[in-house]
Amino acid sequence: MRGQPLFTFRMGYAGRSLEFRVGRTGAIVAAAVVGGLFVLLTQGIYDIRDNISKLGELRSLREQVSERNLAMYGLVAKFDGLAAEVERLRAMDTRVRSLAKANESLRGGGPGGVGGTETPEAAASGRLDKLLELKFDGMKKALLVDVKDMEILGETLDRRRLLLESVPRGWPVRGMVSSGFGVRTSPFTDTPVFHHGLDIVARPGTGVWAAASGTVVKSGYEALLGNVVIVDHGAGYRSVYAHLSRREVEENTFVNRGEEIGKVGATGRTTGPHLHYEVRVNGLPVNPTRFLN
Repeated sequence: MRGQPLFTFRMGYAGRSLEFRVGRTGAIVAAAVVGGLFVLLTQGIYDIRDNISKLGELRSLREQVSERNLAMYGLVAKFDGLAAEVERLRAMDTRVRSLAKANESLRGGGPGGVGGTETPEAAASGRLDKLLELKFDGMKKALLVDVKDMEILGETLDRRRLLLESVPRGWPVRGMVSSGFGVRTSPFTDTPVFHHGLDIVARPGTGVWAAASGTVVKSGYEALLGNVVIVDHGAGYRSVYAHLSRREVEENTFVNRGEEIGKVGATGRTTGPHLHYEVRVNGLPVNPTRFLN
């Protein structure tokens, strides 16, 4: 019949049971609610799976970004290394140019050109990162070779410059030569003797200059030479300045070419005011005249 319930439920014990009756309308509503819940649950499950998939993709993207960042850091490091090599090359070039200007014997020459080409492997032509890496490595090797060659040239120029700076040059005092290098008649014994230097006559108190840069190895008094200053210029060269009225430098001090080291005088065994000037090479006296001009 129309009013008869579609479902009947009993709950509880006999005498104390509860009875529920569900009609057609209630059953339809209940079915609709259950269907809606099932749809929502299914959609939730799909959403959760989709979110999990997106999380995986996000994690993969993060890993790729990290790898790209590491690659970029590697490229930046290579750029920094290349920049350091370029700065080193520039510093060496400046040094070589200054040495070349200071060395008059090498004015006509100069360092060779800087350059080089790099050819990447055919297999790497389609990969930008590999191509950059190959080019960086090739440029770095080329720069290292050029820097090494320039260092060798710089060392050669250094040795020649030190040799040139070690050689006495110019007059140590303004004056006139009264006695040359070699055999002469002694003004004290009237017998032939060998004179180890030049006697340059000048007014007493006239400044005496170092003929080359070096270290003062002796600044003292000797019976024959009087007040004497000896300068070691390196490379086996030494210069001697004797009969000084006054010494202006102390032992173990460094003097530059043209720096005043004493005054013309007449100390020691001498017939009058003058400078006795010697040049010694590896301990042996040589003619100072060759070094005056």
